[in-house]
Amino acid sequence: MSNKQTEQGTPEPERLSQRWALILSAAGGVGVIGFIAGGPIVGLGAVAATITLLHTVMA
Repeated sequence: MSNKQTEQGTPEPERLSQRWALILSAAGGVGVIGFIAGGPIVGLGAVAATITLLHTVMA
């Protein structure tokens, strides 16, 4: 990625990669389903497991 700069000369922050956008979207969906089905602990566990699995598989 290039380091673009704003008019003031400060570097722009890097954009979120498409891979991480997909991982976070999937984790959010699975977390909502887990929360509805089993409560907040299950929802958080599902989010953590989804992020870990997808990050490992897509790396």
